[in-house]
Amino acid sequence: MNAGTPRSITPIAVVAGSGIDLLPLLDRVEREEFFDDIPGLASSTAEGHQGRFVQGRCGPLPVIVQCGRLHVYEGLSIKNVTATVDALASFGARTIMFTNAAGGLRPEMRPGDLLAVERVRPMPCRAWPVAPDCIEPAFTVRGCRHTGDYMWVHGPCYETRAEIVALQRLDGAAVGMSTAPELVRAHALGIRAAVVSCITNNCCEHRPLTHTDVLHTARHASASITALIRDALPMLAQA
Repeated sequence: MNAGTPRSITPIAVVAGSGIDLLPLLDRVEREEFFDDIPGLASSTAEGHQGRFVQGRCGPLPVIVQCGRLHVYEGLSIKNVTATVDALASFGARTIMFTNAAGGLRPEMRPGDLLAVERVRPMPCRAWPVAPDCIEPAFTVRGCRHTGDYMWVHGPCYETRAEIVALQRLDGAAVGMSTAPELVRAHALGIRAAVVSCITNNCCEHRPLTHTDVLHTARHASASITALIRDALPMLAQA
């Protein structure tokens, strides 16, 4: 083993949020499986979520790209939503970097900005009555323009003005409809995880927003997210 080769060959998993394309992270593709191919996994029905795992290499490092995810608002249980984390664990992943599309709760945030999430805070939800008040990622990712708390809501509706004000008063930095259940499951399985949010819109600007707008911004930000993760991989592999 030479000095530049990481000791661990455990694959690192990256999860792509709505409209985010992380496949360019792979210099070589070795295997592909759809959610439907794996017992216990539901099909992804949300637009912008392909519902597949692609395994390959980023340089010398084994990487699993999860293209899309499952959500509670698709009518799924928390167990259904977090089954993708179990699948990644079965592939050998012990580190996961979750990405997601989120609305910015700070006036200075602009579409395409990246947020290194310091805490994930689920809002009350009947579908998840035992949700923790706060989940802390194992580490934060360097190189993002912002840091702060990601507020999880059930969805799929975008927040009202009153809800936005309430989330801001709770010192939330961004709001979205994914990641929280998966992060809890990762912790339960002993998997190290981090979260990066792509700000697709500023909630302080009161104008109509569609899922098409979210996907468009996420696609355009994919290159910067991919570059951020590529820079972080060597450190993650050695951790």
